[in-house]
Order: sequence, then structure tokens, then C-alpha cells
Amino acid sequence: MSYRSLIVHLDDDARSEPRTAVAACLARTCDADLAGVYIVKNPDIPPGVLAMLPADTAARRLEERLKAQRDAEVRFRRIATESRLTAIEFRAPAGDELDAAVLHARYADLAILGQPAPDDDQADFERDLLHAVLMRSGRPSLIVPFVSQGQPLGERVLVAWKDTREAALALAGALPLLQHARSVVVTTVGHKPDIEPEDKIAESRVMSWLERHRIAAKFQREVAEDIDAGNLLLSRAADIAADMIVMGAYSRPRVAELVLGGVTRLMLSSMTVPVLMAH
Repeated sequence: MSYRSLIVHLDDDARSEPRTAVAACLARTCDADLAGVYIVKNPDIPPGVLAMLPADTAARRLEERLKAQRDAEVRFRRIATESRLTAIEFRAPAGDELDAAVLHARYADLAILGQPAPDDDQADFERDLLHAVLMRSGRPSLIVPFVSQGQPLGERVLVAWKDTREAALALAGALPLLQHARSVVVTTVGHKPDIEPEDKIAESRVMSWLERHRIAAKFQREVAEDIDAGNLLLSRAADIAADMIVMGAYSRPRVAELVLGGVTRLMLSSMTVPVLMAH
């Protein structure tokens, strides 16, 4: 099994370059096609107001948007060329931005997105785009931290395992990377030291599944309260020098995640390495 088609979200921020470098590295490793999908938040100008703008002002705004798009394409093609990729495509879809992101992600094996930066004036839009792709595309997403320098990933992987649909989808979505990893550690976080029989069965089955795919993973069990699970996973990732985390996204309804400050929300705000998620 391997990825055959990847997409990476492009925008006008300089942080999209390291994200594109990560995507290009994955495409080269997996011999996959790579599409750069340029999606930015267009200013909400009511048609009536737009019609009242002087013609030269409207034309200038349009030219600025087209120039930003051309610049993004130049950056994307430069990184792809430096990575010796040939099967590439630049896309600038029209229409609703979130719908476009979901649609293009749905017809790719993996979407590479960026973690919203707290100091970015587009952070709210980037967060909405990220959640839309995670919740609606039906495909796994790789979220690259905003502090990333474009380093390769997939050598040492921490899998945050939970016996849920979302975790199973993320694990399956990460399979091409796990098969090339030098080290895979499967970690479960329980709320109490005692282990239920069904937990033991689930843990045994996930390790057997990985073995059948020729992945020699190690297993570790941790105990933490709900609020500390995310921080514990980040700590364990640092302990093993993981360069990627695999986990399910929003195993509870997203409203509950936002209210309770769940693991998904914490990981999206505090990730230190790329995180592959699926819902």
C-alpha cells in the first residue's frame, strides 16, 4: 500500500513553504502525484459595495489577488522542482473556500495542512479550513506545525491508540508511512491503573494488525486523567524523539471537545511535530 495522490494547502503566508517541502518529501518517498491547492479567505465585500468602488480600485484589488496566486504557484513549483518531482499540479479552485478544500481533500489519499499560527490574522479561517477537511472529507490529514522548517518525517512515529473508529481510520491512513518507519510506538492512555479485559483484547488486536502489515511496533500503556492525556502524549513523543504522531480526531462530538478542552483541541494548538489525524 502506498499514497498515490497528495494535496497540500497553499496560501500567501511564508509558513506554507515548509509545509510544501514536507508534502514534496512525502510525494518523492511514495512516488505520488502532488497537487498544490491555493485557497485563501477572500475579503467579504458585499456586491453592492463592490459595485460602488471606482473601476481602478476594483481592478487593482483583482490584480493584487492574481499576483498573490501567481507568487504562490511560483513557490510551489520551485519547491517541487528542488525535490525532483514531475507529477505536480497547481490548483486555484473557485467558489466557497471551505467546500473547495473538502472536495479536493476527498479525492486525494492524504491532505497536508498547516497548524494555524496564533499571530496570524488568518488564524480563524485556517482553523475553520482545518476542521472542515478533518470532519467532512473522509480522508486522513497531516497537520504540519507552524514552527516547522520542512524536516522529513516518518522515521520515528508515536501512535496514540484508542479503540475508536477515528483512531482506526488514522492508523489505516498512516499505513504507508508506518511501513517505512524505523520505529513505531503504540501508546494508549487510560484513566485508571486497572485494565479491563476488553482493553487487553483491543490492544492485542491492534498489535496483531500491525504485525500482519510487517510493522514491528512496540506497545506502552499510560495512565492519566482526561485533561492530561494530550500533554502526556506530547511528552512521550518527545521522550522517543518522535517526528510524527498518529491519532484519531474528535472521538467525541466536536462541541464536547471545545467545551472540555479535549485531546484533539490541545494537540492542534500545541503540537510540536506533524500529526496525522482522521475522523
